[in-house]
Amino acid sequence: MNQEKIGKFISVSRKNKNLTQEQLAEKLGVSINAVSKWERGLNLPDVSLMKELCDILNITLNELFEGKKLTNEEIISKSEKNIISLMMTLNQLKIVEIFIQILIGFGIAITISSGFILTKLNHRIIFIIIGLFIWLFGLFLKVKVRKTIDQLEK
Repeated sequence: MNQEKIGKFISVSRKNKNLTQEQLAEKLGVSINAVSKWERGLNLPDVSLMKELCDILNITLNELFEGKKLTNEEIISKSEKNIISLMMTLNQLKIVEIFIQILIGFGIAITISSGFILTKLNHRIIFIIIGLFIWLFGLFLKVKVRKTIDQLEK
């Protein structure tokens, strides 16, 4: 997917619907900065917002992914390509989810073992903080990845 092409398409589609960035942001419950970043090709909309964005702009998901209006024949062709791409992404996210579980376990292990292994109190505290940070970061990632997987599996 070409982020810049998608961003320009979002901008053109928004303008065709006579919406400002602010109005689109309000309808989607995001900041105007988020819409601006999409349109400049810096970021893509979150997966959870894509269907609603397409409904507002009166475009299809395939058109969003391609960054242009499509004919009926192109929609069929691109649908198959995009389904395969999404399935690959889903499988990759499930693999990432396994690594996140390992990260969480590593954080827990550091937190617990530092109390038993390290003798100096300040070393213990540092490693407990590091372990907690890794653990909490892993939990944050797990929630984000799980949310994305759930959206893709719908």
